[in-house]
Amino acid sequence: QRQLAALKARPGRDESQVDFTGADGTAFRIIVSQRHRDRSDFSLILLAILDPSIAPGKPEFRLLRYDGPGHPHTNTIEDNTINQKPHIHRATERYQIATGHRRPDGYAEETRRYQDLTGAWECFRLDVGLRFSQARNQVTTLPAPFTEG
Repeated sequence: QRQLAALKARPGRDESQVDFTGADGTAFRIIVSQRHRDRSDFSLILLAILDPSIAPGKPEFRLLRYDGPGHPHTNTIEDNTINQKPHIHRATERYQIATGHRRPDGYAEETRRYQDLTGAWECFRLDVGLRFSQARNQVTTLPAPFTEG
């Protein structure tokens, strides 16, 4: 939990990532990114890490992306734009085919469920069913930026 919250400075953004294994043995990665100049421009991304023998050259498959209101998004197939609103990307078969598997999560829907990274994290955690094992004396919530205060 602490590793994910330890955002490291990168050019133009703070970022962290953590790899973990799902209950069924599937490998996943969560990436958190937040722009320096606009804190409302953030992303929480869930990727499946694929077996290289199944997906040579494309080991990461973006399943979900929870973006902040800091940038617009255009759904290219539908030709509609979400302007400066929080939005959730989901991998779809249509976008996998249309983009040659480059942008499977290219489709997004506007959401009012969150406005900031703290709210996005709560939605993300609940939607994904993310649970952390609780060791003795372990903190049960993530530190900032995922919590207020």
